[in-house]
Amino acid sequence: MIEITTDYSDGLKQDFINLNKHWIEKYFHLEDCDIETFSHVDDINAHGGRIFFAVDKGSGKTAGCVALINKGSEGYELAKLAVSEEFQGQGIGDLLVGELLRHVRKIGARRVFLIGNTKLKASINLYKKHGFREIPIDGNSYERCDIMMGKTFCIRKIQPQDQNVVAQIVRNAFIEFSAPLKNTVYDDSRTFTIYDTVNNSVSDYYVYIEDDVLLGGCGFYPTEGLPNGYAEVIKFYLRQESRGKGIGGILLNTIINASKSKGYNHLYIESFPEFSSAVAMYQKYGFRTIPHRLGNSGHTATSIFMVKDLAQV
Repeated sequence: MIEITTDYSDGLKQDFINLNKHWIEKYFHLEDCDIETFSHVDDINAHGGRIFFAVDKGSGKTAGCVALINKGSEGYELAKLAVSEEFQGQGIGDLLVGELLRHVRKIGARRVFLIGNTKLKASINLYKKHGFREIPIDGNSYERCDIMMGKTFCIRKIQPQDQNVVAQIVRNAFIEFSAPLKNTVYDDSRTFTIYDTVNNSVSDYYVYIEDDVLLGGCGFYPTEGLPNGYAEVIKFYLRQESRGKGIGGILLNTIINASKSKGYNHLYIESFPEFSSAVAMYQKYGFRTIPHRLGNSGHTATSIFMVKDLAQV
């Protein structure tokens, strides 16, 4: 079993150096920049970066590694991705890059880039799989590198041009999970006018955008009939391909903090058994199930009702 860890020790540090030296010398030759990195591996963590290790729990061997290096105003660099030949073909690189990007999203980074070589087709295809796109080479200090790739990340308040995109994401989720379509947000005309609904001082809606693609959104609104100090979590949905990457947690944390800053003391949410994964996430973030509906959302088909006390935030 492979475990991804950011634990750091002298042994793992040496594995990081050895694994990367091996592939570099296999295909190219060590350059001054490589030697500089290997001489100051500790600085990666010390200066706001992180090293991810894939460890085989059975043997205790380090199967692979990758570094996220803080480049200040340039963003973060994905560097020194290496997988032991013994473990190649098992998706280790995919796991490492996925976990690195999960961390990048969590810390609110706006940009991550990498410098590579098109000769290494497997790694280039891996980066493309995770959404990296080729960008103009800027500041390349490696002789061997002939391609630069990058990703951008953004969370912001909804704009008028986002409304139809968000509405389609919401409706697609209901179809995908075979959730009820009547008396839900699926057939609610307000699903297409979210910006118009929240464009005021008592509510907000945030969208998450990656590489210029809107992946999902989440908001809060003082639905009619809710107790004083309560707001409802509204239209919290993601594209199918964006789930499981930590984006839902980022959005939910954003509205938890934003709603509290606007003076609310509780958040309320309605859902369905069909959205069991989402319900499990709400529980993880401190929402508790209550036996009855609150307020008048108009979505009378919902059957799960949950509340979070913001005093705990």
